[in-house]
This record gives sequence, C-alpha cells and structure tokens, in this order.
Amino acid sequence: MELSTGEAPVSEPGAAGFWRRSIAFVVDALVLGIIGALAGWALFDEFARMGGYGRVIGFIVALAFFGVMNSALCQGQTLGKRLLGVRVVGRNGSLLSLPQSLLRYSVLGIPFFLNGAPFDAEMLFSPMGYVLSLVIFGGMLSILYLYVFNRRGRRSLHDLVVGSSVVTAQTPVAMVRPVPVWRVHLAVVAVLLAAATAVPALTGRLAQSNSFKDLLLAYEAINALHGVQHAQLTHNTAFRSGSPNVESVVAQVNLAEERVNDGAFAEHIAEVILAKDKKAGAMSAIHVTLVYGYDLGISSSWRAKSYQFAPDALAAGGGASTPESAK
Repeated sequence: MELSTGEAPVSEPGAAGFWRRSIAFVVDALVLGIIGALAGWALFDEFARMGGYGRVIGFIVALAFFGVMNSALCQGQTLGKRLLGVRVVGRNGSLLSLPQSLLRYSVLGIPFFLNGAPFDAEMLFSPMGYVLSLVIFGGMLSILYLYVFNRRGRRSLHDLVVGSSVVTAQTPVAMVRPVPVWRVHLAVVAVLLAAATAVPALTGRLAQSNSFKDLLLAYEAINALHGVQHAQLTHNTAFRSGSPNVESVVAQVNLAEERVNDGAFAEHIAEVILAKDKKAGAMSAIHVTLVYGYDLGISSSWRAKSYQFAPDALAAGGGASTPESAK
C-alpha cells in the first residue's frame, strides 16, 4: 500500500491530486467560516440560545454551499475548486444534478457536524448510540482513510456513494473513467465501520464502574439545572515527577443565557458535583467553566470564565472560588 500523499501520478485519468483538493477545501472552509462569523456577529444571542441545534444551521448553510456549487448549476466548482482548477463530475464525466450533489455532501458533512454535538447520556447508551457511533466515527474514519490512501483517484466515501470524481478542470469528458477501489481499501473501511459500531459496547462497560456511575450522576444533575444547555464533566489527573499526582474534577457548562460572571452559580455547580460524585471530595480542586456562545460547525464564538473551588472548603460551607480565566 502506498502511503505518500503527494501529487504523484494516479491511475484515474485527470484525477485531481491530494494537495489541490485539500487546498480547495481549505479555501471553501474559510469562505464558510466568514459567512458563519458574520451571521454570528449579527445573531450572537439567538445562536447561543439554540445550543447544539446551532450545528443544524451550520450544516444547512454548508449543504447549500457545497450542494449547489458542486452541481451542474455552478459547473461542478465551488470557489475553492474554481481557484485551484478542479471540478466534480459524475461517472460518465457529466456534471452532477442538484440532488446528487446534495447527497454527496450529506455523506461527507453529516458525520463531521454530528461530531461534537451535545447528546444526552441516555441516548448514547441506548441502541441509538450504536447508530451514532457508526455514522460519526465510522463515517469520519472511512472518509479520511479513503481520501488519504485511495491514490487511484482520491475518491472517498462520499464520491463512491454517488459515483463522482474530482478531476482537473481541463480534463475532457471522454477521459473521465473512474477506476474501481482497491479491495484492500474496502476491507479496511469495513473494519473501521465495525470498530466504530463496537465503541458503545466498550463505553457501556466503562459506565458500569463505580467512579463513572458517580460522575454520570453529577453530569445528569448539572444538566437538569435551570439555565444549563449542556455540560461536560471529567476527572483530570496531572502527573508530576517526584511528587504526588494532582487529581481534579473539570466541568464545562454551556449556558442558555449570559451569566459567565455568576460566581454563585458556578459555586452551586461545584456543590452539586461534590454531592453527587463521591470521588470529588478527595480531589484537590473542582474546576467549573461557565460558557456562553454558539457553535455552528462552520464558525463558533464563546465567552467563558473559569472558577476553582476547594472541595474541603465547599464541604465546610465556605466555597470561596478563585477565578481562573475569562475571555
């Protein structure tokens, strides 16, 4: 298997090379980022109140951008592809119809926009968790693997689904002849998809451990608080050479309203963690970061402030905090 990702000759006539496709995608991502940033500047609070659903807005914008521009409506060229001299074509060299182009981007975009979306624990540990793991991890790994290692034509999963290719803009229609994907690549993709599907089973076993159960109780209690959109909770260990390791609880709490300077609310969250997570009392600190902002997937903006609490001080009823950072 060839591992190089350079512009070496490929088997598929006219196929665009790795770097041309990559740079074209970066250009398009920058354009989408600017669009998202301008929208976020005008609608910051509206997007912030949407929470995880903001990524749906980002996906719709990206779907419209890539779906329309990679279709026959724009000659198979986004702004980045036009700049780099490449285009998307179908099996026989003809341009993609709008439905084909929308499907092509959906296969590419859905795993990446779902990655990082806030799903509750109940969903992740249900049968739906297996579907999400297959789509997100299996999809992302398969797309990246084929894009890097399928050197015959750089056709990744989204290209294989609709039978498309990315070729140089000067390639005559008669020369477009997609070649079959090497079977070894297909076998690797099958393994990646199977491994991704097995991830929830492994995390389910982890969830049975006592420390994780307590952490999950604290996670559920924080997410149930009024004004909390979504929380992330982890145990963190700082390893120090020659001295005892420093353990702490780290909580990032996304808010539905602007209150990152509300130290009393941060203290209340720390008290909930201390009450629900039995391991927290023996740790050196509880770090709580209050976050207010949005994530569209194509752009994001946050206001955040971090607080540090000593578990023994909280237990004694004096939970004075030390603000750590703000942005």
